[in-house]
Amino acid sequence: MDAMTELLSNSDQVEQLVLRNTGLTDELLKSLATALKRSPSEVTVINLNLNQIGPPGITVLLDLLQAKPHIKELLLFGNQLGDLGVRTLLSGLAELQDKTAAPCGNSEQIHCSPANSAIIELDLGGNGIGSDGLRVLATFMRYHSHLQYLGLAQTSCSDMEAWTVLFESLKVNTVLTHIILDESNLRDDGVKLFAEVLQSNKSLRKVELDNNGFTDVGGHCLLEALCFRGKGSLENLSLEGNYISTALMANIQQELESL
Repeated sequence: MDAMTELLSNSDQVEQLVLRNTGLTDELLKSLATALKRSPSEVTVINLNLNQIGPPGITVLLDLLQAKPHIKELLLFGNQLGDLGVRTLLSGLAELQDKTAAPCGNSEQIHCSPANSAIIELDLGGNGIGSDGLRVLATFMRYHSHLQYLGLAQTSCSDMEAWTVLFESLKVNTVLTHIILDESNLRDDGVKLFAEVLQSNKSLRKVELDNNGFTDVGGHCLLEALCFRGKGSLENLSLEGNYISTALMANIQQELESL
């Protein structure tokens, strides 16, 4: 860590900081962030997937984001944020963005240019997000988000009402193009709700729903949504590891190829 912090402090060549699965804790993150704030490098990507960062580390990251507004991609999959960490992160991101954003009027949905400090790729999967976290995320997606990519894999919240609130916010989002919902135990009820998102949201281009335990019931809802969207609607729809019949999968694939 000492060698890395020294390198970061002096180098102007670091564009991507990737510390995936390195045992990074909140305390170690403080030292790293201090060095990175001093660095002349304009870092754009922070990948801290599969570490041990909790809510205290989020405060450190927000301070770093304020000092380094060129960071556009923040990957935090498989950490220990929980609902508290997610709430702290999203409220902090919204505050940072509001400081640098052009006025957008009173519209419920963002239509203005992204703020200078706006994150456009965010992975929060595998962080034990529950009902409160999903609801906070819904508010962020509806009123503050400039995200083009959102990772929520392994978000196995069983509260369908919370998922409903989140998916309702995605219906009116016009920026998000790629969402990952793998291994989130959505099952048929959750996939039905997400199919409604696909009907309303024409901005989504890539959707990943692998290993969500849904059957032909949910599969048919997705097929209907694809038919409703029409040509040019999706580049990719990943459905591996579910309980969809071969015939229905063939129909879904045919519809995707015709879009």
